[in-house]
Amino acid sequence: MTDWAIYSQSHPLLVEHGFACLGAGRHEGASPGFSGGRRRLGDYAVVFVSSGSGVYRDPFVGTIEVEAPATIQVFPKRPHDYASPRGWTEHWVLYSGATAAAFEGMGVLDRRRPVQPGARLPDDLLDRFTSLHDALGRPGWRAAVDASMLAQGLLADSVAGRASSTASEATVAAVQADAGLHLDVAARAALAGVSVSTLRAHVREVTGGTPNELVIGTRIDRACGLLASTGLSVQAVAASVGYDDAAYFSRLFTQRVGVGPAQFRRGHRR
Repeated sequence: MTDWAIYSQSHPLLVEHGFACLGAGRHEGASPGFSGGRRRLGDYAVVFVSSGSGVYRDPFVGTIEVEAPATIQVFPKRPHDYASPRGWTEHWVLYSGATAAAFEGMGVLDRRRPVQPGARLPDDLLDRFTSLHDALGRPGWRAAVDASMLAQGLLADSVAGRASSTASEATVAAVQADAGLHLDVAARAALAGVSVSTLRAHVREVTGGTPNELVIGTRIDRACGLLASTGLSVQAVAASVGYDDAAYFSRLFTQRVGVGPAQFRRGHRR
């Protein structure tokens, strides 16, 4: 199939309460990129790079080399750019909805790791995008549901197909996965399968900080996603990311982000 892009306005109930596919496309060849790293999407996207190479850039992680096979996760409102001067083959899905925000809140989508090098792409990637193209081109609720299910399956595979991590990255991922739980450092080390000293060394190697700083940063990142993408109360968001005391959460959020949860939501609500 040649290059294509198709967009659709999904059913509002899928956006508000579920998972909505808003568009998809395919491109093969050189790609100049977008606005020097200043591009911002209003929704989530996942890009499957099945051949070729390029770069991903954003001010939070810098420049990352992308070599197929790989996936790129793009987050709402995050300035970014990706390009392939020598050419690559990419398939992309644009999506939104409460379920997407929940995936980020659960740590399934990680803003610290937008690029997954060496990802195991689905064997039937082309067939599934052909089906997605067909679903997005049809009217009606059935087509919207079909597109939603296809896109959600592709997203799940993009996460499940992550390349093997280093030992330090695996430890950090384990801490992030359980960041919402009320645990001390020893318990977090036990869940990650390492000693306390190894936990601290691995976290410092990857993040430059401590396990506690990693937990707080992960919780605040997840809270930002929930505030921007859902109508959950501040108290519910706090509880979802691991804070029983909403007032404490609000103070901590303000210290870390620079504005309170309510003000952040007003500025980022999609």
